[in-house]
Amino acid sequence: MTWRGATTTQERILACLPFLVPLLNAYPFGLLSSLLIRFPPLRWLFYPIELLFPIYRIGGGGLSIVPLLVFIGLYVGVVRNNRIRHLIRYNAMQAIMLGISLSLILTVFDLLGILSSAVVTAGAGTGLFLMAFFAVLFLGTVGIVAYSVIQSLRGHHAEVPWISDAAYAQTRD
Repeated sequence: MTWRGATTTQERILACLPFLVPLLNAYPFGLLSSLLIRFPPLRWLFYPIELLFPIYRIGGGGLSIVPLLVFIGLYVGVVRNNRIRHLIRYNAMQAIMLGISLSLILTVFDLLGILSSAVVTAGAGTGLFLMAFFAVLFLGTVGIVAYSVIQSLRGHHAEVPWISDAAYAQTRD
């Protein structure tokens, strides 16, 4: 059974942890848009993500198994576990939805060959539109994550259009 009453500080902190997944998925967009290179304070903030990123992307031949394992672990172990409080399950599902959307965008660009050309010429030859698109994706994800973390620390559900509806649908009791 899920509890929807008052949450403890520990539960609020646990509700914030799944948002590492969308930050790890948004990190390449920050590099490709050169935001992390041009603004050193932003890079200092993302230093823990920079340390986790190589571990998160472990895999050979273009197959990263760690993101799949993280997805399965969060979905089966947290979202579908009715013994965990609703706030934690809801935030885990929101983080999964953000992570999946960013991974799909990254995969489409990689399949189209846009990503490999952008990596080679990061900043110099990359088109202005592409850099702006990567920057919007990166900053949008950081904004959504920051809003969700603040709301979680307050003990509230973060209402993000479309993503919240899907999260509620999956965590319904």
